[in-house]
Amino acid sequence: MDDAQTQTPFDRTLAQSDQSDVSRRCADEPIAPVPAGVDPDFLDRLCGRARLLAQPDVTLEIIEGVSLFAASDPGRALARLYGPMASLVLQGRMEVTIGANALTYSPGSCFVGSIDLPVTGRIIEASPARPYMAIMVALDRETLADLTTQAGEIAPERTKCFALGPAPEGLLEACLRLLDLQAAERQADMAVLGPLVRREILYRMLQGPQSSAVHQLLASDPRIAQVRRAITWIRGHLDERVPIQDMASCARMSEASFRRHFRQATGMSPLQYQKTLRLQAARRAILSGSEVAKAAFAVGYESASQFSREYARLFGLPPAQDAKRLAKRS
Repeated sequence: MDDAQTQTPFDRTLAQSDQSDVSRRCADEPIAPVPAGVDPDFLDRLCGRARLLAQPDVTLEIIEGVSLFAASDPGRALARLYGPMASLVLQGRMEVTIGANALTYSPGSCFVGSIDLPVTGRIIEASPARPYMAIMVALDRETLADLTTQAGEIAPERTKCFALGPAPEGLLEACLRLLDLQAAERQADMAVLGPLVRREILYRMLQGPQSSAVHQLLASDPRIAQVRRAITWIRGHLDERVPIQDMASCARMSEASFRRHFRQATGMSPLQYQKTLRLQAARRAILSGSEVAKAAFAVGYESASQFSREYARLFGLPPAQDAKRLAKRS
């Protein structure tokens, strides 16, 4: 088989444009300001590489635990439960809500969440020519624990389990090296070097402005462990009416202490967390073809009108209208 047959679209594009061409192509279009400490020229280079791989509205796995997300539809609503993960924004902007916390993801920013978080948001800057792009990294607890053992204490333990800030030093360079390994002739290199670069990416997270949030994944603080226990229990009882007392009992905390530590860790109250998970689960069911009333009852709602009100408050439209809007976009 000749080289032309084994080349990927990524390889063919690289063969027609050198590194300066890629940078020029990104630089010809407006780029949003990047956070202090992030090199805009290097971000531009990383953006150029990512464009060669990105597929609109698809999450592309680069290597196990690292993926490239791209979306070209401004206004697209996102709602999902994220496990421990980090998101490095390359291009475009997205507004995200976690409880009462309103965050804006912009180029060069990096979000880290070290606990299961129900996140809602919408893309506010994207187009087919310049899609929203982000590199998503799963926070592997075993690898992080090993890195912490080798590097020593990275950050003091705190109670907040998510953070948004500038990309850590060295993270962009590591991500660029990982994307470069996608070339067809480097598949053997990816098998050997890919896991090493992924490990470096996690190390950069431990060293960066978000290190305190990353460190919570490893924290020995028993209160964080108790909150995690309650979250697991809440996720397994979405179809039940669970009073706050039962949640606190599961966490083995007093009700007042449970409320306080749960909000510190997740940014929202236990009941708000539970409601967000329920609405997200119902939305997935509705978008998969379930009747609205059936989806509502399946996650514990007894009143269809209450479900519709709370759904519209979270997602911007009542369930039936939301489903029609998303069906048109797809």
